[in-house]
Amino acid sequence: MNATATNQYNITVEPAGPARVKVSIAVPVETIDSKLTSAVGMLKQQVQLPGFRKGKIPQHILEKRFGDSIRQEARNELIAEAWNQAREEHDLKPLGDPEPVGDPAELTLESGKPLEFAVEVEVMPTFELPEFDAIELQKPIVEVTDEHIEEEVVRQTIRHGNLEDVEGGAEEGDSLIGPASVILNDGDETFFKTEQTRISVPASDGSGQVLGVHIEDLGKLVTGAKVGDEIVITTTGPEEHELEEVRGSKVEITFNVVQSVRVKPLTNEELYKLFGLENEDALKEQLKLALELRRDQDQASVLRKQAVDKVSALVEMELPEKTTAMQAERDLQRMRTELQSSGKLSLDEVEAEVAKARSGSTEQSKERLKNFFILAKLAEHFHVTVGEHEVNARIAEIAMQNGMRPEEMRSRLAEQGQLPQIQIVVKEDKAADQLVAACTVKEVPLEEWQASQGIEGAPTPKKTKKKSSKKTASKKKTKKKTTKKSTKKSTEKS
Repeated sequence: MNATATNQYNITVEPAGPARVKVSIAVPVETIDSKLTSAVGMLKQQVQLPGFRKGKIPQHILEKRFGDSIRQEARNELIAEAWNQAREEHDLKPLGDPEPVGDPAELTLESGKPLEFAVEVEVMPTFELPEFDAIELQKPIVEVTDEHIEEEVVRQTIRHGNLEDVEGGAEEGDSLIGPASVILNDGDETFFKTEQTRISVPASDGSGQVLGVHIEDLGKLVTGAKVGDEIVITTTGPEEHELEEVRGSKVEITFNVVQSVRVKPLTNEELYKLFGLENEDALKEQLKLALELRRDQDQASVLRKQAVDKVSALVEMELPEKTTAMQAERDLQRMRTELQSSGKLSLDEVEAEVAKARSGSTEQSKERLKNFFILAKLAEHFHVTVGEHEVNARIAEIAMQNGMRPEEMRSRLAEQGQLPQIQIVVKEDKAADQLVAACTVKEVPLEEWQASQGIEGAPTPKKTKKKSSKKTASKKKTKKKTTKKSTKKSTEKS
């Protein structure tokens, strides 16, 4: 970029790295002298000194008494004005505060002498959007069937069911609760310990997680476990773990079952009464509408993602390094907050999950950041605006999903500082919807769409079986101590 001369400042902007520029600014002598004179004049009207009437203090006395502060304040004002001019003239879209080149303390302002300084800042990447009408999207056709509705009925009976203590062995879907400790490499000291963790029992041949560590044969290890059992799980620490001591180490997790709980599903009659409906037919009709709404939302989400992904594949962009690193940390912090808010994992388990995700966070964050810049440019291209009613509608939707009143959800989001993020999400969705409308959309059977996505087989509703009290007879290759049973505690519904 070429230098731009104005009556006030001489500004030069040049590349300084990926999506980063260096802004060099020269302040002419006449601009400095004018600013100093103005600063002294304002001070003369504000300051009172013994022996002088207000506004009548000689300039040389003011300069002697307040010279340093005058020059410092004038310097700061000149820098701020110059930066604002640079942004406007060169259409800079900074991603953060400008960083001074050199030591700012060395910048001195003196009458009759010019002032030169430079800053660097990361900016929105520059790129061109592709032609939209050449982009073809596939919209999967999904019909809500009676089978889907029946499955949803069963799911809701379980979701709203009551927790009961399990007297016998644990089955698939049960939860085991108790303290856990970890030892590394057969050591004598406990690496870390938690007083309460929860293990969700998978299918007897399934896998699962304990303290954020994936256990391939977890189902075989915990199926049939009961209160009083001690389960010892041995595995190898994942290489992507945040803690170096864990990576590749032998990890021995000792878990003591203090409580075993199971969901007792509601009956269909109990469920429709819970929903305030007259009969089972009314329940099914309401669930059908909910499934169709979810289907429509899923289709919209699929189309948005397709459209943005296809635009992203056509766009070349240099990503700012510092912003990318900050985005990776924000993503991990968001993940940490969401896991903590769910209440399903202990603090140790949350940190283990975050550590597991850290290795791939940078690449994922690069993709998200690229999409963010694309959506921002799309919003500008389509002149997208967001009204307060749209933000309120989105908050109400989130509240409904979490079983809360909209005003309660708004208060929670405000406390977490998430309200601005809601507006951004709404704006991005509107921009993506505009993009979808500008592309060519083709409706295809679900199987065809799945094939295009590399997904094998069409999703068929699974018959969710309600829990019986029948015990399993599976044998476990675990160490157990059953001589003493711990006192069972009541557990709130999760």
